[in-house]
This record gives sequence, structure tokens and C-alpha cells, in this order.
Amino acid sequence: MLSGLEKIVNAVAQMRNNYSDSHGAGSRRIKVNKREAKLIMNATITYCDYLTEIFAKKMKES
Repeated sequence: MLSGLEKIVNAVAQMRNNYSDSHGAGSRRIKVNKREAKLIMNATITYCDYLTEIFAKKMKES
């Protein structure tokens, strides 16, 4: 399950590096729709919440 979320995060980062305006606007820019942006945002929040809970549990056990 986590590898699936990680693949989403990596794919978005790669798209941003290759096609976004972070390296100058180009003709190959990919437009991200609002629904896709929400999916990316929610997947990232879920992934971070999960990792935070794991870390908090490990800190309690120490």
C-alpha cells in the first residue's frame, strides 16, 4: 500500500521537475486539473499522517 502512495509522490515530483514552470515555462507543460491536484494533496496528507503516527508510536515505546 505504501509503495503505491510513494509511486504517486515520485511521479508527481518527476512531472514537476520535467514539465512545470519551476524550470521555466515550456511547451511541454502538463496541466494539472483541480481533481488531480486534490488527489495528490490528499494522498500526500494521508502518507504524512501515517508516517507521523508510526514515529509517534516509536517515540512512546522508547
